[in-house]
Amino acid sequence: MRNRILIGLILLVSSCLSEDPSIDPAEQLAKDVQAIDDYLAAHPGNPTDIIVKDPRGIRLVITEPGTGAIPPNSGNNLKVDYTGRLLSNGTVFDSNDSFLFKLSDVIGGWGIGLALLTQGAHAKLYIPSYWAYGTSGQGTIPGNANLVFDIHLIDVVPTQQQEDKLTADVAAIDTYLIEEEIANVIEHESGIRYVITEMGTGATPSLYDPVKTSFKGKLMTDQSVFIDKIIEPSAGSGSRVVNYPHGVLVGLQLLPEGSKATFYVPSGLAYGTTA
Repeated sequence: MRNRILIGLILLVSSCLSEDPSIDPAEQLAKDVQAIDDYLAAHPGNPTDIIVKDPRGIRLVITEPGTGAIPPNSGNNLKVDYTGRLLSNGTVFDSNDSFLFKLSDVIGGWGIGLALLTQGAHAKLYIPSYWAYGTSGQGTIPGNANLVFDIHLIDVVPTQQQEDKLTADVAAIDTYLIEEEIANVIEHESGIRYVITEMGTGATPSLYDPVKTSFKGKLMTDQSVFIDKIIEPSAGSGSRVVNYPHGVLVGLQLLPEGSKATFYVPSGLAYGTTA
């Protein structure tokens, strides 16, 4: 997207193709997810665990939430301590105590799951074969194998290019707010700016709380509307705070239920360079 500043949010859904045309990908995914959900039901863990069921089939059991404010994006440099096992029998197939990577460099299940954590988090990441190595497998991992990873997200580091772009975007937003004479602007350390038009009286959501939101999203450059709808939690779509673009998820955690506000979001905290 060429316009650099975005206001609002949209949910992105990835896709995956089966390597074996004789196996319907949707059927395989449904089978995989059911196997993982059955396993989780039989092994409930601790009452304090946070369980996140992503609508794409990824499951997270967060045993220790991170201390970071914003999950990683595809351009960040990440450092992770992990152990990978086959869900079927617990066999360890890989481990690394200081794996360095970007989300764009790893299997789809990691890309989805790690984007739902923050720096410092400890979690078990359950990945259907559809989002791992599919029907072919890899190395000691057989075809159609569901995987579970013990994850510690040690570090999330933005690149210098990302930091420079954020600085430029924040400056552009601040200039816009001054030129448009927009009053009562609140500045947040993340880089977002927001104006509360109505303060609610309900509870303030945290990162993994489900939320129902009504919003209109516009490009700041020309005010063209790219989304205008209501999103609420359902079996088929994620609507936890963590599912929203980073600038919006920061903003949602600043507002009590019932609030109305306008967020001004730098591109790096929205959709970056992707359309």
